[in-house]
Amino acid sequence: MIKVIIIGHGIPEPQSTGAGVYMAQLIDLFLQGNYELHFCSAAEATAEGLLIEKNIPYTQIQLNSDSFNAFIKALDPQIVVFDRFMTEEQYSWRVREACPDALRILDTEDLHFLREHRRTSNDPKPPATLSDLAKRELAAIFRSDLSLILSKPEFDILTRAYQVPEAALLHLPFLEKYIPQHTELTAYEDRKDFCFVGTAKHKPNVAAIKQLAKLWPSISKRLPEAKMHIYGSYFTDELKQLHKPNTGFFVHGFVEDVQTMLKQHRVLLAPLEFGAGLKRKLFDAWLAGCAVVTTPVGIEGIGEADKLPFMVADDLETDFINLAVSNYAQESQWDQNCKEGLALIAEYFSWEQRASAVLETIESYALNKEEYSAQNPVGQMLWHQSLQSSKYLSKWIEAKNR
Repeated sequence: MIKVIIIGHGIPEPQSTGAGVYMAQLIDLFLQGNYELHFCSAAEATAEGLLIEKNIPYTQIQLNSDSFNAFIKALDPQIVVFDRFMTEEQYSWRVREACPDALRILDTEDLHFLREHRRTSNDPKPPATLSDLAKRELAAIFRSDLSLILSKPEFDILTRAYQVPEAALLHLPFLEKYIPQHTELTAYEDRKDFCFVGTAKHKPNVAAIKQLAKLWPSISKRLPEAKMHIYGSYFTDELKQLHKPNTGFFVHGFVEDVQTMLKQHRVLLAPLEFGAGLKRKLFDAWLAGCAVVTTPVGIEGIGEADKLPFMVADDLETDFINLAVSNYAQESQWDQNCKEGLALIAEYFSWEQRASAVLETIESYALNKEEYSAQNPVGQMLWHQSLQSSKYLSKWIEAKNR
């Protein structure tokens, strides 16, 4: 039996969205392969949430401590997964020293440096001049035996713009186990109002909520009976102050059951101006039978914007408002939107069609690690320098703590 350990950036919760959903999916993939799965993290927790639900052993580990070396050597896993590049920086050299034969997989979630570049420059293209964040993240990808890439456009950016070998990457998007028929879901006439959902810990969501507050007067003027509902977690006082029931703009905050909420609403508005990866909120909306109006950034990696003019707006001032109104008021357009969304998920994001192939690829890498590593000379050069700055800073902290 293949033994796998995930070194978590945090502890996944059963009701998480975005990154939490992706981690839960990764856990389910390994369980489907009948792997012996373990999870560890330096994060403090009063409960292990999803790990208890899945009956996965959890160990709390320490930063900058050789106790981790002893722990990982005793466990002796064949596969080690690092949850985002920050975790890889902290622990990969320790794993390499203690378990040199283990396959080291980086779970990127999305390209953090690309999202940040888009936020600060308003330029969707990959940066030609690398920030410190970009250098760190790209180095982690090159150092790893295999990196999981959520979005196909980001896979292409890594191979074309930064010459990461395709052999070092695996495109693993969100995969859906159950894709309903449109006719199974709540009908158009039984739904009302617009919605948005997203955590305020994610900068693209904060910007989108503020944008919705600006757009709402124009939408409300054309649809006076409709209301706008904002759901999510970690809302700041600034966001809470946007709550204005007299204008039909409601900031609710955390919602326990996202799917139940989405089944009540007619259209999800996602005016995302920057970001990376795949936008989980779009998947959730379509799976609940809720239409979507978004931007080219929002649809990236899911569908082609120019083939979806009835749901993807070219601009926020005019086109987004017009699409919001037409998808809400015209049942035929709402119906087309919902059906096309489900069709995209069924064609490109089906668990049944892709999960087994992903497991076979990972097993092939584990069995032929040296063969694949030979195709990544930059990674070999980086390891020749052995991640010296992070390694010796960690050793200095470890010695100081004694």
